[in-house]
Amino acid sequence: MLLILKEKKSVKNKINKTILILKKKLTKKGISVETSNFGEVELFIEKNNVRAFIEKKPLEQYKVIFSRNVGKKRNLAFILSELCKQKGIFYIDKVHSSINDATKLKQTTLLALNNIPVPKTYFTSIYNKKSLEAAKNFIDFPMVIKISKSRKGIGVFLAKNEMEAKNIMERETSTEIIIQEFIPNTFDYRILVLGETIGCIIKRERKINKKEFRNNVYLGASETFLKHKNVDKLIIKIALKAAKIANIQVAGVDIVVDSNGQPRVFEVNRSPAFTFDEKISNEIESLSEYLYLCYKKKNRWAKHIDKNKK
Repeated sequence: MLLILKEKKSVKNKINKTILILKKKLTKKGISVETSNFGEVELFIEKNNVRAFIEKKPLEQYKVIFSRNVGKKRNLAFILSELCKQKGIFYIDKVHSSINDATKLKQTTLLALNNIPVPKTYFTSIYNKKSLEAAKNFIDFPMVIKISKSRKGIGVFLAKNEMEAKNIMERETSTEIIIQEFIPNTFDYRILVLGETIGCIIKRERKINKKEFRNNVYLGASETFLKHKNVDKLIIKIALKAAKIANIQVAGVDIVVDSNGQPRVFEVNRSPAFTFDEKISNEIESLSEYLYLCYKKKNRWAKHIDKNKK
């Protein structure tokens, strides 16, 4: 079956007319064709298992997917193209597979597809009673609701029940939102990854406050700089791999350990903030050393090229 996707249910008449003509022509050629829009896409994301449904139908039932117009749904188009690649579905156009927009939705999907442990995550473009029910069945309450482009912990909310979730959704109708499972914790790790090495490891602990569930320093959490040997090697390994998958060379990888001792990657930040007090932090020193080594390596490579040209 072939699927033609448009950005949303209501689009310009020219787009609808094009899709209608295409459908008629393909049907005459003996091809079964369905049409839908990105608003009907649902994603269920967890480690090494990302499932997509379009109007409740699994992605796997299609042989070819053609995105007639994408508009503001570029990140969702990217995710669908990645899933199609994995499942052997031909996705048109392949230009969508090269989008580099580091939203939480795109990043979480890529990490999950590459066997990185992430919180269970649900996404759809349009949240209503049915989609919240689907999220509840997959994740349950309490659940964390995040604006996909949020920073410094702002735009991250905890919903303890359906009413709270509904109120948050009604306030944030114009933004891309993901829903994630809540993992109880009192601290997280911020790991500074520099290329293929670890710059430093920070334990971030929030102040005792029943209303606060985020460990962001920007929101008042404290920092403790740890020695590498005092941190589980698995956490370090996951951080390095997560930064590589996200294609970020200077990355702040946020990891929480759940009640079973299993690490989960919350996010790979592409512009991590630094502590300027060098008596307690070696972040900027580590970064300067990394940049120095990159410069020297690049310089040696350039000289090698020039030598070969002579």
